[in-house]
Amino acid sequence: MLTRETLEVWNAMGIGPAWILRDAPDPMFEGLDAQRFARREDKRGAASPTPRTRVEPTANSAPESRVSGAAPSPAAARVAPLRPVSPPAAVSEAPKTLSLPEGAEAAIAAADWSELRRMVESCSVCPMSATRLHPVFGEGEPGPGLVIVGEAPGGEEDLQGIPFVGKSGQLLTAMLEAIRVERKRDCVILNVLKCRPPHNRNPESGEVACCAHYLRRQLEILQPKTIFILGRFAAQTLLGLPDEGFSIGRLRGSIHAVETAGRKVPAVVSYHPSYLLRSPDAKAKAWEDLLLLEDAMRSAGVRWGAAADSVRAEA
Repeated sequence: MLTRETLEVWNAMGIGPAWILRDAPDPMFEGLDAQRFARREDKRGAASPTPRTRVEPTANSAPESRVSGAAPSPAAARVAPLRPVSPPAAVSEAPKTLSLPEGAEAAIAAADWSELRRMVESCSVCPMSATRLHPVFGEGEPGPGLVIVGEAPGGEEDLQGIPFVGKSGQLLTAMLEAIRVERKRDCVILNVLKCRPPHNRNPESGEVACCAHYLRRQLEILQPKTIFILGRFAAQTLLGLPDEGFSIGRLRGSIHAVETAGRKVPAVVSYHPSYLLRSPDAKAKAWEDLLLLEDAMRSAGVRWGAAADSVRAEA
């Protein structure tokens, strides 16, 4: 037998309508239909039959009785189907406000390469310090004229504490070797963020602002002659671009200028290797960017490959 409790469950699940036999009481309107059912039993064969009732549970309205001239009972008024709760609209959270401890900015600005590395390894300004395995200061030592700047460490980088060692790192190594640039010997590799964002999410603006102090000091110490910028967040940080309104596709193909230590350093922008792994069709454009980087390095007097070896031998 169909009961009121059953209909309430159906209403909550969005199931309906439920059809009630003409001569059966409607469980959602027990008080009214019990009386009508009793009267119908006494007046079988009357000329005008009682219209049947249909219960239509919907997400936005209570069940409606189709009995002509019948008003819902107080009990029926209290029984309304459970409305499905829509998830709240996505709210864009404001970037978390992060700031360096008092005196830290001045200490970073005065640090040498070794001191700066120790600062990065002990940094606990943002929550990433609690989830990282190893901070990623960079790869290489001061000397080479080429500096490569990526976005943030990934899982493999977090495990080893070295930038670009996963699949994207293997691709970057192959790209550099195509123009005879050898890692550690001919370039220094850095990231904007020094710690891996949880689940490889995008860097937050507050995190970038804090880590940018370390990156700026690294560039001041390294004094590069050419910079190779990989990815959106690296371009945004080094070129001072807004959060929106630019793309790597529009930035590539031109020589840009990165200001560091009172100098303007020529810079080439290209796609991040992780993007190239997802979009292999863009590798042809990345090759064009490598050729442009090679020209920029040559124009800036950067020595690499055999030329760098001969300079070291003379020194």
